[in-house]
Amino acid sequence: MARPVADPADDAEDRRFNALDERLAEYHRQYGGEADDLYYRATRDVVVAGRRWRKLANDKIRPTGQTMARWETLFLVAFSDHALTQGELARLISIEGPTLVRMLDVLAKEGLIERKQSEIDRRVTTNAITAAGRAAIDRIMGVTNALRAEILQGIDPVELETTLKVLGQIIERIDGIR
Repeated sequence: MARPVADPADDAEDRRFNALDERLAEYHRQYGGEADDLYYRATRDVVVAGRRWRKLANDKIRPTGQTMARWETLFLVAFSDHALTQGELARLISIEGPTLVRMLDVLAKEGLIERKQSEIDRRVTTNAITAAGRAAIDRIMGVTNALRAEILQGIDPVELETTLKVLGQIIERIDGIR
C-alpha cells in the first residue's frame, strides 16, 4: 500500500519537536538523572503518539464530514447504558461544558443526536443517538478500523498487550491524581 506524501508542515513540526526533545532530554540527563529522562521520554511519546493519531485520524475521516471529537461524542452517546447528560459527557470527554453544548447543538441540528429535557429535572438535558448518528459512527469506524490495522499490523501482539497494560497503569495513576 502506498504511503501518502509527507506534508512539509508535518516535517517541520517533527523537526521542531525532535530538536526540543533533544534539548529537554539533555536537561533531564544533567539535572534529573536517568530515571527522570526515561519518564520524560515515555510521557512525551504518549503525548506525541496521541497527537499524531488524532491528526491522522481527523485527516482520514474528514471526507465523512466528521471529526474525532464529534466521533467520540457520538460513540459515547450511542453506546452508553443510559441517556447521558451534558455534564456526564463533558466529564467523559474532558472538555468544558460550553464547548460541549455547542457541539451537541450542531449534532442535534444535523439529526445525529436527539436532545431532550429530563422529565425529572428540567435543568438537565439528555442526549440519545439517532439512526443518522449510528450511520455516521459506522462510516467513521470503517475508516478508523482500517487506519488502526494499517498502523498496528506487524507489531507483536505480546508487545501490544504489554503496551495496553502500561498505558492502563498510566491512565489509572493520572485519574488517581486528579
